[in-house]
Amino acid sequence: MKKTIVLILGLMIMNSAFSHYKARYHVIIDTDGGIDDFRAICMMLATPEIEVIAITAVDGILPPEKTAIRVSSLLKRFGHEGIPVGIGGNNPEKPDQPPGAFQIAGNFDWGEKQSYIEETFPPATRLIVQSIELEEMPVDFIALGPLTNLAEAIRELPALEKQIRKVSWYNGTTEKDWYNHKMDPGAASAIKRSALQIDQVSAGGSLIREPAAFVLSLDTLKSQYGSAIFDLYRKEAAALLNHYMGTHLGDDCIPLFLLYPEFFMARKIGKNPERSEAIANGSVNFQVVMLEILDSNREDKSIIFSRFPIHSGFFEEDVAALSDRIIEHHGLKEWKVVVLTNEFHEHLGIYSIIGAKMGLRAREYFNVGIDELTIESLAGSSPPVSCMNDGLQASTGATLGHGTITVRNSDPIPSAIFTFKNTHIEIRVRKAIRDEIRKEVQKGVRQYGLDSPEYWTYIRELALKYWLELGRREIFEIRSVSAAEINDPFFADR
Repeated sequence: MKKTIVLILGLMIMNSAFSHYKARYHVIIDTDGGIDDFRAICMMLATPEIEVIAITAVDGILPPEKTAIRVSSLLKRFGHEGIPVGIGGNNPEKPDQPPGAFQIAGNFDWGEKQSYIEETFPPATRLIVQSIELEEMPVDFIALGPLTNLAEAIRELPALEKQIRKVSWYNGTTEKDWYNHKMDPGAASAIKRSALQIDQVSAGGSLIREPAAFVLSLDTLKSQYGSAIFDLYRKEAAALLNHYMGTHLGDDCIPLFLLYPEFFMARKIGKNPERSEAIANGSVNFQVVMLEILDSNREDKSIIFSRFPIHSGFFEEDVAALSDRIIEHHGLKEWKVVVLTNEFHEHLGIYSIIGAKMGLRAREYFNVGIDELTIESLAGSSPPVSCMNDGLQASTGATLGHGTITVRNSDPIPSAIFTFKNTHIEIRVRKAIRDEIRKEVQKGVRQYGLDSPEYWTYIRELALKYWLELGRREIFEIRSVSAAEINDPFFADR
């Protein structure tokens, strides 16, 4: 069994052409803060098929400053603080808002209220340009509101017309009568005159069938994304279940169309550049599809297993006794990387588990898959702290073989620097946790001696305890760092 799982780990960290799954779409989302935007963004963050590289706020249902703060709080809620948020300008010519949609959107908090703090966001146009320049994959632009920000970005840098693979815009087929067109017809006309390929997507009046049942189903998902939408309907039940945007599809058609184009009726309306209209097929039960998307990011795709083992019969007795609770508390994704880490590491170790949790937390921060990060570990090469390096490799795919992880050989500390594109963060185990682990380990050394079988049994018990009790959202300190700081030889002492 052990050799099999070690082989699986080796396959998992092989060349990306033969191993892990890559997102099909790398997207910039442009949102005006509507309730249907909220559902759409939750779905796009939930699915591993879509990598969100930036989110910008456009003037529409809500003013851009209100939308930006909502998006930021939502990303904090999900642990995706590394996704940048930009803010567009106010449109003084914007028509009056539909009162119902505006009121519901304005009342609902996307994240925790205490996270609604004053923040400085970069201009949307600058973030759009920078995000496309940094992205190695083709970029799609997802327009969930008026096309103001996109038109402004094209005005500032016409070359973007060739750098954006496709625009997916939610708007009706009788476009001039639809909200997203009416909010900025000048921007819509500018984009229509451009060389951009556009898919214009419409719900066609499709319902969220049995919305009350849909809400109950959301509550059964083991998904933070599903829970967020459940909170929306729970808090705004009286308004939403009697409002068009609560009972019908809207901007959430965009992720549905990207992932399931066969559920839409499409026709081409232009050849050069390519333009199409796509209308949701009203006979499809999109409620089921939405639930599937929201629950789709529970574990990383395996190389050999169709489903990674979770049945207690596969595991040693002490692990089996805790497996259900560990999965319940920390999720299938963490379960998988910690199991693989400890098989590779050849014993159940405290710092190897912490390394797996840390690497997964870094991926969560940027909301990226395997093999997207480069790492400089400050854990050194001396156990027990250096054991963290095995967990970092198993959880991120940044490996010595790929040349995407290096180890700084200074005084070891349980910390690492993670780089994604041009952003660097340090993740470090909180001092209180470090002190507790040190105290517990020293107790074992004094009681049993370093090399006794009893000592390693004690360490295994400690490792299981920490695996269950230490949540990856609570045990780490995360901060942004500059390139100058990273090159400072005394960085670890900060």
